[in-house]
Amino acid sequence: MYSEGRKIKNDAYELIKQVEEENGIELSAIQKILTSLGPIGEPLSALFGTLQLFVLNQHIKNADENEAELLEIDEGDEIVYREVIVFKKGRPLFYALSYIPKSRINDKVLASLLDEKITINNIIEENNIETLRDIKKLSVEDPTPIIRDLFKTDEKMLVRDHTISQHGTIRLWTREAYPLSYFNKN
Repeated sequence: MYSEGRKIKNDAYELIKQVEEENGIELSAIQKILTSLGPIGEPLSALFGTLQLFVLNQHIKNADENEAELLEIDEGDEIVYREVIVFKKGRPLFYALSYIPKSRINDKVLASLLDEKITINNIIEENNIETLRDIKKLSVEDPTPIIRDLFKTDEKMLVRDHTISQHGTIRLWTREAYPLSYFNKN
């Protein structure tokens, strides 16, 4: 009755398997879901309820060479630089760093971004922006000094870089990180 069917390729699965093999670890089901979906805040809200967003640093700046390459823009173009930490009851859950090309967002979205009380995912939903998410990199890394201070640990971090595109143009690059021991129960 059923044929073998057509295989469905899953790039996230391949990235997860690669990270597990390279680091001799096995990610939990929750960690796999968090690394393979869109912004991490939505599934964490489903797991833990209301979360608190704290903006650490946000400003408009000129893109350096690396930022321009990540966003496929010219060096010197204006970007919104945004660092946030998301908490639940005083416990940090994840850190996120985002670059958004200012020329690729409208004034309403920019105003929402500069409002420090709203997540990028909420902005996308409120403005009915259809987007495509693409995981660029998944890795286990040592914490940066800021992440070490925020999480109060030297533990390795599970890190994911991804972009959000619209009509084939990158609208956002984000790096999300949390300690490898977080969310590790199946």
